Amino acid sequence: MKRNYEALFGAFYERYFDFKSQGISNAEALVCTSEAYFGVQKRGEMEKAVVVIAEGRIYLTHSKIFINSKERIVNLLKGLDLEKLQLETTSDEYQDILERRDMVLDGIESIPVDHSPFARWYYNEMEKEVKNYFIEIFVNTNDASEIIEKIEERFERECRSTWSENIVVKTTLAELLIRHSNKPENEFLSLKIELERFDMNEIGQLLTESEKFDLSIRIKEVLSKI
Repeated sequence: MKRNYEALFGAFYERYFDFKSQGISNAEALVCTSEAYFGVQKRGEMEKAVVVIAEGRIYLTHSKIFINSKERIVNLLKGLDLEKLQLETTSDEYQDILERRDMVLDGIESIPVDHSPFARWYYNEMEKEVKNYFIEIFVNTNDASEIIEKIEERFERECRSTWSENIVVKTTLAELLIRHSNKPENEFLSLKIELERFDMNEIGQLLTESEKFDLSIRIKEVLSKI
C-alpha cells in the first residue's frame, strides 16, 4: 500500500504543476486537477483522503479559496471514515494522513474566502503575471506596438474570461508602458479608450472592495499620464 499512497500524493501534485505549466491560473489549475481525480476518490477511503488532503495543501499556497471549495474540503476531511481508513493503510500511513488532515483543516481557516465561482487569476496574481511576461518581452524590444501585441496575444484567453482579468491586464500593461517605454499617442489610444469606458460595477464579486478601490486609483493615475 505504501507505494500507492506516496505515489498518489506525488501524481496529484505533478498533475497540478502540469496544468500550471500551460500558463493558466493557480485556481483553474487546481480545479482541473481535482476534476481529473474525481473518480480516484471513489476507490477507497485512503484514495479519498489523499486526494482531498493534496488539494487542500495546494490551496494553502493560494491567495484565496472559493467558499464552496473550502466547505467541501472541510466536510470531506471531517467526514472521513477512520475505521475504513485504518484498514486500508499501515499504522504509519494512518498517522501521517491524520497529521496532514489536521494541518489542512487548521491552515484552510486562515485563507481569504473568494465568493465568485469563476476560477481565474486573482488580482495580485494577474498583475504579477503580466509584469513577469512584460520583462521577458522588454529584454528584446522596447517598441510599444510590439509589446502591446505580444501581451494581448499571451493574455487573450484571460481577457476574454472575466472582466477582472481583462482590466487588470490592461491597467498593468499601461502602467508598464508608461514606466519603461516611449508613449506615442496612437499606441495608447485603444488602452486609453478601454480604461475610460470601464465600469467598476461590472466587476461584481470578482474583486474585493479593497481591490476595486486600489484598481480605481491605478486607472485614474494611468489616464492622467496618457
